[in-house]
Amino acid sequence: MTNGDQQFGKYNILEELGAGGFATVYKAMDTTLDREVALKILHPPLLTDQRFVQNFRLEAKTLAALQHPQIITVYEVGEADGRLFIAMDLAHGVSLAQSIAKRGRIA
Repeated sequence: MTNGDQQFGKYNILEELGAGGFATVYKAMDTTLDREVALKILHPPLLTDQRFVQNFRLEAKTLAALQHPQIITVYEVGEADGRLFIAMDLAHGVSLAQSIAKRGRIA
């Protein structure tokens, strides 16, 4: 998926924020609610592996069950264009990796 004005379901992809072993996270605009979100999309090859699909859904359920000012809010879990996604609050500021690199270990 490329950046800039690409539609994914009701989300307009604005830019890629990061990628890992099983998903990519994008900054996106929810066109229904007119708000920016972090959109985590499971990599296509993993859709055929039920273990990854179950873990992805479990991650969303677990995160959605937590309520704390320092934990992001999950807005939606679903499927669009044949791919699974989690839409969540977009955190602003430095990433955990950037914070650790700057300050060292977090106590």
